Amino acid sequence: MTFRSFFCAIVIIVGLLGTASAEKVSGNKASSTATQLTQAKNDVLRAADQYKASVKALIPHYEESLKAATDAVEKRKELFEKGLVSKRDIEQAEQALKDAQVQWDQARHQLVETDQLIAEATAESAKPAGPSSTGRYASKSAVMRYSGASGWAIAEASNVQGFFSSKFGRQLPISAFGQSETHNRLGFDHRNSVDVALHPDSAEGKALIEYLRTNGIPFLAFPSAIPGVATGAHIHIGYPSHRI
Repeated sequence: MTFRSFFCAIVIIVGLLGTASAEKVSGNKASSTATQLTQAKNDVLRAADQYKASVKALIPHYEESLKAATDAVEKRKELFEKGLVSKRDIEQAEQALKDAQVQWDQARHQLVETDQLIAEATAESAKPAGPSSTGRYASKSAVMRYSGASGWAIAEASNVQGFFSSKFGRQLPISAFGQSETHNRLGFDHRNSVDVALHPDSAEGKALIEYLRTNGIPFLAFPSAIPGVATGAHIHIGYPSHRI
């Protein structure tokens, strides 16, 4: 039922005297919904900032571990040449180095994901009312958004990957495919979304955006870093993620 027909029904049932009361209730509900959405976004941003700070605090520790592991490998190789350690000792040191590298890489990746999540949550203020049959496009200084025209499911990501690989001869640089540990920690629903580490103004970024729009696939594109919010540009394929 449209608002006009609903309004007319109220007039018929309760008369003109009920109109003012109905409008007041509707206004209160709209205000309450807007307040809840704002609070939810603020909760996401607050949690993301705290998580980002905790990860950044660990980076120096991981860097020290990585350096120590690298030095240990070199030292054991020197000792091996002198016959003072076995090959097994070198293998153990190399495994420790790999583990330290994984820890460091994961921490850096978590920072990137958190930046992207913060940017996406902040970009909600720029979004259109929702997907339409013809698709909508919105652009602000820090974000571009296309609401799509044909729907979207993460299973379709293989088509996007196929397009990119055939055009540029390399894999689509995906930074987050579906739900990640970072999104789980922050309670952000990213199950139906894909983040791509491409600058929207690059040749590859422009080609990807054109493909998405041509095929009616929704996306958010961040052309530059947002001071205090996100450290780099990326393209979010799918509808904006929301708090779980």
